Amino acid sequence: APIYAQAGLPEYWIVNLIDRQVEVYTAPVGDAYTRRQDYPETADVPLVLDGQPRGVVPVSALLP
Repeated sequence: APIYAQAGLPEYWIVNLIDRQVEVYTAPVGDAYTRRQDYPETADVPLVLDGQPRGVVPVSALLP
């Protein structure tokens, strides 16, 4: 995460297989992300590209 934040990546996702959720980290400042949103298996994750909403990704589609 620190490397991504330092590089200015606006968002990154972790597919957490153990908890069956997707963790979305946003708003990098320095070497850390200031926001985290968890999406459970039954949710959809908003897909944002270049700051614009482009659709959603069902969490269930990312889990085995």
